[in-house]
Amino acid sequence: MLFKQEDDNRQLYFCTSADWECVVLANDSTDASRRAMQFALNELEESLMVSACLRVKKINSEFENLDELFRIDEIFADIGMYKESRSMSQIVKNLSK
Repeated sequence: MLFKQEDDNRQLYFCTSADWECVVLANDSTDASRRAMQFALNELEESLMVSACLRVKKINSEFENLDELFRIDEIFADIGMYKESRSMSQIVKNLSK
């Protein structure tokens, strides 16, 4: 379960990629993408699937249609998974041919 304290400046973000989704508490959308990927890696382990991007949406009291997309290879690099980052980057390059 996720709780947000009143004096906490972080925001809630809805994150999704491939066949999974989660809500994380983060400082900004970039931080949310990293936290979501680490959460998914911890929870799904070997069954984790990712698409070429991760969609991040800030959860507000009012509806806003402001999704942000983050490249999976960049998220992997940000969290120190350099081998996986290179592999995903190569896959995306091959798809664009």
